[in-house]
Amino acid sequence: MSEPADEALAELCAALAPAHLRHTAVLALWRLRAPLLMLGLDDTWGIHRTAVEHAFDALLLSPGAAARTDGAAGLAPLLADPPEGELEDTLAEFQLEVLAELAQWPPDTDPDAAHTERTLRLARDLSRHLDRLVEDSLWDHPAHRAHAHHLSTLPAGSPTGYHHARGLAVEAACHDLVTALPPGPDPLPATAAGREALALCEAFAAELTATLAWLKTLGR
Repeated sequence: MSEPADEALAELCAALAPAHLRHTAVLALWRLRAPLLMLGLDDTWGIHRTAVEHAFDALLLSPGAAARTDGAAGLAPLLADPPEGELEDTLAEFQLEVLAELAQWPPDTDPDAAHTERTLRLARDLSRHLDRLVEDSLWDHPAHRAHAHHLSTLPAGSPTGYHHARGLAVEAACHDLVTALPPGPDPLPATAAGREALALCEAFAAELTATLAWLKTLGR
């Protein structure tokens, strides 16, 4: 799903303070969170929904926190025996990509610039991939008129896929909110700007969830 490297993204991450890198990486994963919690996981993976929820909640904690170290423990069954072969189910493919990234979160340090760049790129790539599937579908997306209207309001040169365009807009808004925060240890929920950023990501994740549910219903 990946696209060629974006030098601007690498430069953006390199300019962030360590705490801002952590917040930025957390928010990128938060934009992908709802499809794992709301649409159900494959029973054969051996992972309960609450384990995924705890792993996400642990991202909000400071490095070295015991709960942060334990956050990925519930993902162990999947990591020990990952599904083999290419998946035909778009939802399962999406969820496994996110779980793999979630499992790589460093328990004792903040994500570095390369880690944060990779996480941002995953959020972009998955949004872009969904746009391609929607475009290739024989059926109109239920919100296709609203999506088309939104895209028509964007300046020339903007992405032509709705989820990718919306994701970039949320990413930019989160960047502005995060870089305005003091570079201290406070978790995102402890600040008004952090809570606003999390809410923006949850709203976007709800849109991804709706599209994935629609694609699954159509057998994509």
